[in-house]
Parts: sequence; structure tokens; C-alpha cells
Amino acid sequence: MAFHSWADRPFEARDRLRTLLSRHYRLEQFDLFFAPSLHVARILLSQLFLRQEQMRNQTRYATHYPVTELHVLPAVPLMAGNINFIAHVELPHGRVRSLLTCQQQGVVDVSESFASVLHEEVIAQAGLFVARLDHHADLPGGLVLVALRTADFSTLVRSELRLFEQGLPLNAPVLAALGRVREPDWRPYNHARVEAIALNAPVLLASSHTPGMPFASFSLPQTLLATLSPASDLEIGLQQGYLLVRASQRGGARRQTNLTPQILSRVQALLSPGGKSEKRE
Repeated sequence: MAFHSWADRPFEARDRLRTLLSRHYRLEQFDLFFAPSLHVARILLSQLFLRQEQMRNQTRYATHYPVTELHVLPAVPLMAGNINFIAHVELPHGRVRSLLTCQQQGVVDVSESFASVLHEEVIAQAGLFVARLDHHADLPGGLVLVALRTADFSTLVRSELRLFEQGLPLNAPVLAALGRVREPDWRPYNHARVEAIALNAPVLLASSHTPGMPFASFSLPQTLLATLSPASDLEIGLQQGYLLVRASQRGGARRQTNLTPQILSRVQALLSPGGKSEKRE
């Protein structure tokens, strides 16, 4: 179907994007939903969990639905009717948390691991996750993926979440994502990895990130961070005192490319007297 015709078929466009994401990211065991932001995704899931908890506590519910529908959601902590999103990769330090631990505390946010070298771990172990698609998937902003492992959730829950999704204004980001996937230079994965980095010069420095991540993270004094300029591959946390240098190597699944030497050179250049923040091509 021609791309322009999707604008007249918004729900078909969403289904087409679901099919493409399922194929590229091996999500056949999941039901996929979309939200415009992590904030909205959290509201939707909080409402869903709260509603199901309330129905589970109503004795009349059992007279209307099969007993198998009473246990439709895993035990996710609700605080004042809200769920927490727990980052699989903790920033700014870049440390990877256990998915099991994350799921015991809330809904796991895999924005920093989806479509990266950690992707296999995510799809093998996560039962429910959210992910921004403008990170390692290299899709336009304004689109968050909500994935529920089909075997873990009832039809009732999945249908209710689909109804929630249908009321969201997602046409523009969905069409933009479909357009990006069609571009010949798009590749679904970032398979860059960066090992631990230690510097003796120009400053004494050691990375804090878990080795193998698609970035390197460093704790730095504010005085040094203040000398750096923003760049596409940098995140500068002046108040928190950190520098995050991202690595990118686009490609297919199950590949890893060690970009530690390139990131090491980048950091050395940044911290050298007269160094510049502009990303080198």
C-alpha cells in the first residue's frame, strides 16, 4: 500500500507498524500498543492495573467473568493508584539492572536497551515493558512502545488496553515511523558496544557504565563539564556531574561492534586543552 494512503486509514497504519516492529524486533510473543510519551503510557497502565485490581476485589466480578479472568495481571506495586517505571539501564551512571528486579518494583522501561546489544535479554525475560522508539531503534520521536507478553495477560486486559490506545492522537508519529522504516538507510538495531574506559591523561578518569553498553558514562566536576558544548552524541549533566558519550553502529540483529577505541579517542579529544564538543563524522 502506498505510504500516502495510510493517512486515510489511521488504525490500519498502526497495525501495519505493529507488524513491522514485530518482524524486525522478534516480538511475535507480545501484543504491541503505542502511546505518545512515557508519561501517557504510565497513566494508561496505571488506570489499567487499578481497574483490574478493583475488579479483582469485587465479589460480583466472578459472576460475570470466568475465574481465569480474575488473575489477569502480574503483581506490580501500585502506589496511590500509580505504577512506577523502572529503568532497565540506570542513567546517568549506565548500570544495567536485573530485569527480574525491575519487574518486581514496577513496569520496566527498556528505552536504553530495546534495539541495542541488550535486546535479546529484553525479549527473553520481560513480560511487560515500555520503550521509547527514538533511541536505539532510530525512529522519529513521539512514539512509545508498550509490549505485553501475550501468554501472561488475558484477552480482557489486552482488549481494554487496545481501547485506551484507540483514543490517543498517534497518527502523525505512526506515519512518521512508517516513513522512516521505508527509507533505504534505516537499520533496526544499534549494535555498538563500549567496554570500560580508563584515562590517565589529560585527566584521571574511569567510566561508570556497565561494560558492553552502547555508550560510556563518566563522573566529572562541574567546572570541566561547563567547558563542553552540546553535541549529537553527548549528554552533559551539569548539575548531576556526568558526561555520557553515545556510540552508534546501525545494522541487523545479533551483531555487536566494539567501538571502545573510537569512544576513547572522542573522550580524550573532548578533555584535551582546546578540545571541541562537535561530533566528528
